[in-house]
Amino acid sequence: MVQPTPRFFPDRGLRGTAMADAIFARVKGYAGMGTWPCKLHMQEDDPDAKVGPTLLVQNTPHSPAGTFRKADAGALITYHPRQLDDPMSLVATFAHELAHYLTGGATEPPPGGWEVWEHATDMGAVFLGFGIFMANSRFNFSQYTDGQVMGWKWRQQGYVSEPEILHMHAIRCALLGTPPRETLAYLKPSLRGIFKRVLADVQRQNHVLQELRGVAPLMAEVAHA
Repeated sequence: MVQPTPRFFPDRGLRGTAMADAIFARVKGYAGMGTWPCKLHMQEDDPDAKVGPTLLVQNTPHSPAGTFRKADAGALITYHPRQLDDPMSLVATFAHELAHYLTGGATEPPPGGWEVWEHATDMGAVFLGFGIFMANSRFNFSQYTDGQVMGWKWRQQGYVSEPEILHMHAIRCALLGTPPRETLAYLKPSLRGIFKRVLADVQRQNHVLQELRGVAPLMAEVAHA
């Protein structure tokens, strides 16, 4: 399980694209995809909605946090420049797009079909070990000011809800025997109670956990067939 600590992200003093490149290399490595060919690009910034001290343009376009597409030599992943100020969100974006890369080569659709591929990709990012980042970045609400205008802003990232992310993360923790404290220490305070409840629910489902534990040996057999 990847945690937002210097042990996992020791690259200090970097800024801008150098920081993004270093974080991306770390995320690829922790996802087990360090050797997968992939290019990383920063998107163009969005138009400024503020055209005067008290004048804002409504419905200005907003680019996605990240994108993925197949390329001639592997894949191309992009990220929004605003995320350079939010490493937690940047890691979540990279994990999601790498999960796109991983699941894009699947020979069968995810449960529910390809129309819910984005939702399955969020789950894939949790499976890869980035559940803390995915949960913490799902919803952000903050105050802002630029000296002339002050207000509140909110931003959503991802396709499934915080409880759903934490439920998948709890399943992963239960299967691997990861102590709850290794998650609770890094979750937003508002999410800790949710995680405790979903983990307790998961731990009561012993028969389901046993079935899931049987998937790993089966997948190993398929991989070596």
